Amino acid sequence: MREQLLHLLFPHVCLLCKRLLLPGEEYCCSGCMEEFDPFSTISEAEEQLRSTIVAHFGERFPFERGWCRYLFHKKSALQQVLHSMKYEGLLHLGTTFGRQLGSWMLSGGDIGAIECLVPIPLHRLKKIERSYNQSEKIAEGLAQSLRKPVRPELLVRKRFTVSQTGLSAVDREKNSAGAFLATSGVRGRHVLLVDDVVTTGATMAAAAEALRAGGAKSVSLAALALAAKE
Repeated sequence: MREQLLHLLFPHVCLLCKRLLLPGEEYCCSGCMEEFDPFSTISEAEEQLRSTIVAHFGERFPFERGWCRYLFHKKSALQQVLHSMKYEGLLHLGTTFGRQLGSWMLSGGDIGAIECLVPIPLHRLKKIERSYNQSEKIAEGLAQSLRKPVRPELLVRKRFTVSQTGLSAVDREKNSAGAFLATSGVRGRHVLLVDDVVTTGATMAAAAEALRAGGAKSVSLAALALAAKE
């Protein structure tokens, strides 16, 4: 909470080191962002994302394309920033990250025939508690770069689930299974499913299954970060 108030009072100060931000920097200075662990290439990111999902789901979770910008490490600078975005009210940080992710995706060339962006939804009770959905904010930033519409209404979370943090891979899958429902507008579309961090892929898998069951033509994935194997 202290960090949130500091950043609201002094919006041109780095969220992590508290130094003044230079022109073009948002929320985090370039020095602190160098502590993040970015993927060097888009193909490397997609390969590791597929490897993670295949390790947990085999071929049960097909997807068209996949993008992640960073490897996520516990107790890292990136974890601090994402915690502020998710729990401390810095919702616009998600939009900033989304724009950066979108620009990086476009730097790799063709992103395929993606028609719309669908953020992983929160249950309505959790959204009331938190007041915003961080995945939706990331999707809004992505949309600014990719020039694709955000369609949050195409996927709803029909069942309340506990936080995935601390759950085993098996429990994550059980927790997410059957939690989502796609609406009729998804039929025939190539959807880009958006989340903040992919750990085992359980949430993405359950959401993608609902989209395919609703008639989506294909599903691609985008996340800010992929959990490192530690």
